[in-house]
Amino acid sequence: MNAWEEEGEVVFDLACNKWDAIETFFDIETMLDHPETDGEKADFIMKRVRLNLDTKAVTVEEWPNLRGIPMLNTLDFPIINNDYTGYKNRFAYGWVSIDYWKQTLVKKDLENSLNDKTWSYPSHYPGEVFFIPRPGAVFEDDGVVVTIVYDGVKKKSYLLLLDGQTFEELNYSYLPHNVPLSFHGNWFPELY
Repeated sequence: MNAWEEEGEVVFDLACNKWDAIETFFDIETMLDHPETDGEKADFIMKRVRLNLDTKAVTVEEWPNLRGIPMLNTLDFPIINNDYTGYKNRFAYGWVSIDYWKQTLVKKDLENSLNDKTWSYPSHYPGEVFFIPRPGAVFEDDGVVVTIVYDGVKKKSYLLLLDGQTFEELNYSYLPHNVPLSFHGNWFPELY
């Protein structure tokens, strides 16, 4: 997700999955007959790794989770404000999928995890998120979080815009075509 140098260490945050995590994930038989587990977290988990440049020691840490909600540390497709790439970031955004049908978006505050926020809606299935900073923004989370969501009731996809600071809906718009998960698109303002 990101890496930076800090007090004689290289620090990086990673989304960790089992090596065979997606081996059968998209098999139609698995998707159609997936047992409901009532899980409270996804199978993947975020870790912080510290590499000491002097001693070569490696330390692996859990992300802070003062609210004690297991899924808040099980993000996949994590993203940050790209203006902070290579620098210590405070905020991260990501996607959590539990039992295919329980999908949640997360805003993670790595300095005070009591501020972690989530977005979900029954029968709505978001894809990976992207953060677009507001031009002239002063704060790291001042921008818009963008994703494509499939509305399972209407059977239509829509573009969802969340406020990067409050993580509340700003707006959404249904699209003329359905977009499969995950669209792996991105925003390149320099090309606009």
